[in-house]
Amino acid sequence: MADFTIRIPRVSVAISEAELIELLVDEGANVAEGDPLFIIATDKAETEVEAGASGTVHWTGAVETVYEIGAEIGTIQASG
Repeated sequence: MADFTIRIPRVSVAISEAELIELLVDEGANVAEGDPLFIIATDKAETEVEAGASGTVHWTGAVETVYEIGAEIGTIQASG
């Protein structure tokens, strides 16, 4: 099974970037699909983003950094 890429999601058509404000899962921790994964902030709101797959989390993004929508900030390595 392929790794799942963690990306900054589009929360509004008018938003082109978001700040990664908190990681809710530690590096190397296991998550289940649907678990809370990280929080982003735009000029309008904060949004909690859920895991899109189950497996082991590996972060490449940094907290307090502004990213373009769709930017890769980590992966979830599939178990097995």
